[in-house]
Amino acid sequence: EIEAGLEATDFFVPKVIYPFGAHVAVVEIERETGAVRIRDYFTVDDCGPRLSPTLVEGQVHGGLAQGIAQALLEEIVYDENGQLLSGTLMDYALPRADDFTTFTTDATVTPTPFNPLGAKGMGEAVTIGSTPAIANAVMDALASAGVRHLDLPLRAEKVWRALQDG
Repeated sequence: EIEAGLEATDFFVPKVIYPFGAHVAVVEIERETGAVRIRDYFTVDDCGPRLSPTLVEGQVHGGLAQGIAQALLEEIVYDENGQLLSGTLMDYALPRADDFTTFTTDATVTPTPFNPLGAKGMGEAVTIGSTPAIANAVMDALASAGVRHLDLPLRAEKVWRALQDG
């Protein structure tokens, strides 16, 4: 009268593990147009041991592209009636390869004690650092013109208008 079978339940609650890094951006602003050009970009990231270095390097470059695009290009635009004006890829500014410079990347390796591999996640870490690195570099460049604040994205027209008003 006993049914055959074996059942077990277990729960794994991982500790929160954070990767970390440092980003430095050097930008140049063309006064006549407000165009921002990235001159140099340096990043050092730590995700513990890089189990697949090529994959991690790809995540670093992809995260840089995403974060830089957020800082300089990507914006959802509506008209005064609430009509979406940037609803297609013809109207929404996405980054292209010529929007970037060659990135200088490096790594530190600090294994986490909270998993057997010592690894940490890397997918979004670079995106989090690259957006403010670019924004801070642009604002630093604009400080001499008296510009103290601009909302993202720092598109050329917005930068140009700030330079005219500064």
